Amino acid sequence: MARERLILLRHAQAGDAAGFAGADRDRPLTAGGEASAQAIARALAGCLSPPTLLVSSPYLRARQTAGPLAEALGVPLREKKWLAPGQLAGLELEALAGRLPADGRLVIVGHEPDLSTLAGRLLGLTSGASPVRLGKGDALGLEGALPGQMRLVWHLPRTLLERLADCPERAQ
Repeated sequence: MARERLILLRHAQAGDAAGFAGADRDRPLTAGGEASAQAIARALAGCLSPPTLLVSSPYLRARQTAGPLAEALGVPLREKKWLAPGQLAGLELEALAGRLPADGRLVIVGHEPDLSTLAGRLLGLTSGASPVRLGKGDALGLEGALPGQMRLVWHLPRTLLERLADCPERAQ
C-alpha cells in the first residue's frame, strides 16, 4: 500500500468574509466549522502514524482547523508565514522538499486556491487549472520524492472525513 508523504488540508468552514468586521487573518471558524475540525482530526489521526510534522497558515481559521489535529496526533503545531493566503505561489518545490521529514509525513493546513495550485504543481502540471479542488475541510495525500513529480494517493472530502470520524468500528 502506498504511503503518503504530504497531506494538504484546507481549513474548515469559516464565517463569511463580507460580514466580518475584523482583519481577514482573524476570521474564525463557524460553530459548524469547529465541529468539523474536531471530526476531521479524529478521522485523520487514525490514518497518520508518527513521525508527522504539522504546519499551518498563521490565519486563525487554519490554526483552529489544525489545532484539534495536533492534539489528536500528539504533535506540536507550527505556524508558517509561507502558508498565509497568496504565499504558496512563489514556493519552489525544492524548498518544500527541504521541509518534508526524512522518514515521516508533512501535513499542511492552509487556504484555497493556494493548496489546489500547489497540488497541481506537485502532480507535475506546469500551467492551467489543477485537477484537484479542495473544498472546506477536504484533505488529500500525495506520495513521492521532491523535487519531482508526486502521485495522488487519496482525496477525502470533508463530508466523508466527518462520517469516518463517527464510524462505530473506530470507537472500539
